[in-house]
Amino acid sequence: MTGASLGQSAGARAGDPAQGSHVAEGKCAQCHGADGNSSDPQFPKLAGQSPAYLYRQLSDFRNGIRKSDIMGPIAADLTDAEMANAASFFGKQPRKADAVKDQRLAAIGERIFFSGMPACAMCHRASDRRGMMGGGMMGRMPMMGMMSGAPNLNGQHAAYIADQLDRFASGARPSSTPMGRIAAALSEADKRAVAEYLSGLR
Repeated sequence: MTGASLGQSAGARAGDPAQGSHVAEGKCAQCHGADGNSSDPQFPKLAGQSPAYLYRQLSDFRNGIRKSDIMGPIAADLTDAEMANAASFFGKQPRKADAVKDQRLAAIGERIFFSGMPACAMCHRASDRRGMMGGGMMGRMPMMGMMSGAPNLNGQHAAYIADQLDRFASGARPSSTPMGRIAAALSEADKRAVAEYLSGLR
């Protein structure tokens, strides 16, 4: 983790969720929902997300590292304290999973998530019925989710996950992590399958 990331994480941990609720109501609720559970799948759910991750994304939007015509101006109007407070507020809200629309597709996505090379589960929070990773060596290892600072994808809108995978694959969303290479190695069908699986997780 870089020094900047450490500072951002500390800022997020210091956030005041009570104050953050006011920021969320005034700046975020219209798209992301009052409690961070957006009803429109083009907008990600922020509820239950790591405050450090949310703070980092807001900072990247504000600094132009992550491009968005919508989020750029909004983040530019937020102070560091407001970003930390909002991140802390959303991090404490329970995320509501979506109903899985295609169980067959979700089952394929589960296999990819736990058994891909590399397995998505190595970085992203998720668990199977045993609370352990998939088969093989990983099946004997405790869950390592979030160790890399990766976002919690459980219960996220399938359409949003698939869109972000497309953006990583095309380079439209740059990343200092291997996400671009990983996403580019997935077929369109595999991206949709993983997204469908994750959308139903709690």
